[in-house]
Amino acid sequence: MKRLTFLATAIALVALMIWTPSESQAQTSSILYGSSRNPLMNSANPAFFPSRSRVYLSLPGVNMNFVSPLAYNSIFQYDSTEGKTYINANSILDTMAQNGALRLGTNIHAIGLGINFERFFITFSTQAKVDMSFAIPQGLVTFLNEGNYGHVGDDYIELLDGQLLTTRVYGEAALGFGMNINENLTIGARAKLLVGYFDLSTAGSSARLYTAEDYSAITGVMDLNLNSTSVLEETTDAEGNKSYKIKTFMPKNYGINLDLGVHYHTDLFEVSASIVDFGPGIHWTDNVHRIVSAREDNSFTFSGIDVSTMMSGGRLDSAYAQTLIDSLKALTEYKTIDGEDYWTATPTKVNIGGMFHVSQGFSAGLHFHGEFDRGVTKMGDVFKTKTVGFYSNTSLLARLNIQDWVEIVASASVITNNGHWNWFNPGFGITLTPLRTFQVYAFLDYISNIYLIDAKQFNVSLGLNLFLGSSSAR
Repeated sequence: MKRLTFLATAIALVALMIWTPSESQAQTSSILYGSSRNPLMNSANPAFFPSRSRVYLSLPGVNMNFVSPLAYNSIFQYDSTEGKTYINANSILDTMAQNGALRLGTNIHAIGLGINFERFFITFSTQAKVDMSFAIPQGLVTFLNEGNYGHVGDDYIELLDGQLLTTRVYGEAALGFGMNINENLTIGARAKLLVGYFDLSTAGSSARLYTAEDYSAITGVMDLNLNSTSVLEETTDAEGNKSYKIKTFMPKNYGINLDLGVHYHTDLFEVSASIVDFGPGIHWTDNVHRIVSAREDNSFTFSGIDVSTMMSGGRLDSAYAQTLIDSLKALTEYKTIDGEDYWTATPTKVNIGGMFHVSQGFSAGLHFHGEFDRGVTKMGDVFKTKTVGFYSNTSLLARLNIQDWVEIVASASVITNNGHWNWFNPGFGITLTPLRTFQVYAFLDYISNIYLIDAKQFNVSLGLNLFLGSSSAR
């Protein structure tokens, strides 16, 4: 009866998770969360510690998450009648109109250490992280697809918005602590020190296109306002050649985040939950600049071409044409000024998991992962907290442990993207631990298409770990 009750609860839980509307930005691999042997499981939930181990050393590894609105088959199309491959512009515009965000996240796990003292355990880890996001504004896609017809008077087209570009590079050092409250319940917490090395975002930039009510003129208005922080310093030699060098390896861009987790396990089942990267994020104070428009009146009005002025003596007046070109160029002219300190928040992740132990070596269950992605939280003395998006996925998991050496985890995830459902996104991971000492692992998760060239999303992890002691499994 207990088994049936748990299974019914799990089914209800996954139904609730699946029908939660959201977008897709999976950073925590469901394969990793479902593992019981890989030390990096602790990064997803600080209450996790790998079974059969007392001391572990996580060696360099990498995790990369890729999300794109475009795949090969949405860009290129083969014409069998002519035997040629061409770029399908209509397919590109239609795809971008549905979801125009390209996201890339990379975590490089430098080194980590975990020591289990039976009643409690401590962990330490260091990582280098790169987060990039490039989003095509909906207004630009609309303009390319439909033109400016239907947008007149006060109805403008937003060609550029603040979510166009975000790039951030930072380091993380984390110290965690876990405690076994009893033989079934474990809680964990972790504090993270963040050091920011590079940040660039178009948080305050905009470009708008206005069309006169009588369609007699089009006016473009651009306002550049980018935050820029970097450890690179620009230098100019005597001949005017510019180069860049690293100003410092320890910039004064500090921040702090917290992780919390809980894990309840029995011989029949286990349930867990965690909140990761909860906190204000990074305070950027060192070498802060703003990139802004060079002119106060940064607009250009086009009322057509005066042919009588453009042609002179039957020839093209290059001076008139150059005036038009210079006016358009002026829209993108920028200058760099000193900026104020500001905060940026890293995405806060939520994980909920449950596994049902079917037999001695086989388990099956669910994993829900969600992210709250926030923009700039504070500039100077003004708070500007804004939620950019909420991303989630729900995964069915199956885990097979073969003796002490092999662990295989498979997943099937349901992912939503701007209201569009991707119902089947498989994943697979294998962890090999010969002699319970040296471990190598490879995960490929959230694959949107089994043909990788057509995949719009995937998460891949590769790395090595070393175990210095072992204990009996739970």
